[in-house]
Amino acid sequence: MKRPRLLADALELYRLPRLAIEMSGDERCRLLYQSFTRRHGRWRVIQNKAWGVALLPVPERFEDYLRDPRRSHMRKQMNRARRAGYTFGRVDPHEHLGEILDIHRSAQERQGRPMHPDYMDELKVRQYFEGSAEVFGVFDAAGQLRAYRGLRTCGPVACGERVLGHADHLDKGIMYLLFTEVIRELSRTRAASGGPDWLAYDMFSGASTGMRQFKQWIGFESYRVSWSWREQAQGSVGSAPRSTSGVRETKIDALP
Repeated sequence: MKRPRLLADALELYRLPRLAIEMSGDERCRLLYQSFTRRHGRWRVIQNKAWGVALLPVPERFEDYLRDPRRSHMRKQMNRARRAGYTFGRVDPHEHLGEILDIHRSAQERQGRPMHPDYMDELKVRQYFEGSAEVFGVFDAAGQLRAYRGLRTCGPVACGERVLGHADHLDKGIMYLLFTEVIRELSRTRAASGGPDWLAYDMFSGASTGMRQFKQWIGFESYRVSWSWREQAQGSVGSAPRSTSGVRETKIDALP
């Protein structure tokens, strides 16, 4: 990379809005926290998931989010999927294991990288979903699962786990329908219980141009995040986690 480009990228990262998120939750949440905060594989002086985190503020009113002029492309693709007969719903991964494997095996590469062998191994996939949290999916008109997304709530942030769509159906808008309806579900949860405040979807930093564009169309923005972990006392599930933006701390009322 040429030096002027490197300096421009460094300046862009430095100017990112800052956010502090205090995670909490089960053992899988703790593992996510440890993954976020371990040393970056290339830049050892920074944390793995700190600069350029893709976050979307969960809307208090889903209708306001959906009507936002910046969501016009997302609405077009979502409606395209609906007209083609696709529907959204919760998924029991054990009942749809064969369809999940079909999704995994529909492409040998994702985002320019080969699929990990564990995604192709039925036993490994079954074991993975033994510890999954909520799983949502998109079904075609015949009721076949064509895309899915796992979510796990860790305090004020809903962390995306696996998210994949069948390669033969991606041009039908199924991923836009999936993300839009997941955001609707999170908005309902926030209205009912006060959280989560944020939906996380990996990183802007290092993402391909196409993936960055997709995230922007959905409404994700790039942040510099300081992660921390809060141990929950016995019986404290549902107590108020905390997140901070800038130098002021904002208390989250309660709690994917």
